[in-house]
Amino acid sequence: MAWISDGKLAAAVSNGGGLGIIAAGNAPGEYVREQVRLAKSLTEKPIGVNIMLLSPFADEVAKNVIEEKVDVVTTGAGNPSKYIQDWLDAGIKVIPVVASTAMAKLMTRLGASALIAEGGESGG
Repeated sequence: MAWISDGKLAAAVSNGGGLGIIAAGNAPGEYVREQVRLAKSLTEKPIGVNIMLLSPFADEVAKNVIEEKVDVVTTGAGNPSKYIQDWLDAGIKVIPVVASTAMAKLMTRLGASALIAEGGESGG
């Protein structure tokens, strides 16, 4: 849902009782920061950011979610191991997408808050 799930949609979902997630996709960190700030201006409820780890901006976005104090990070398209501890230390719930039991076990050992399991037929 990259480029569709922005700050406005995330806030509306959170205000409606769900968990609004901003899809970072391949967006630069500053765009994601702006969307987080927009969402926070429209809701006081929790919001999250999905980080596509294959993005060239993943490191930047990973830092921005800490600075902007998002509530939840979901991840896809890669292994979030190098970021998890920093996110957890910042009080962010971390929910990675896992495609194997090995990855699920690793994410659990690293302290993931929850897991999203996907099969080989899944797609972005």
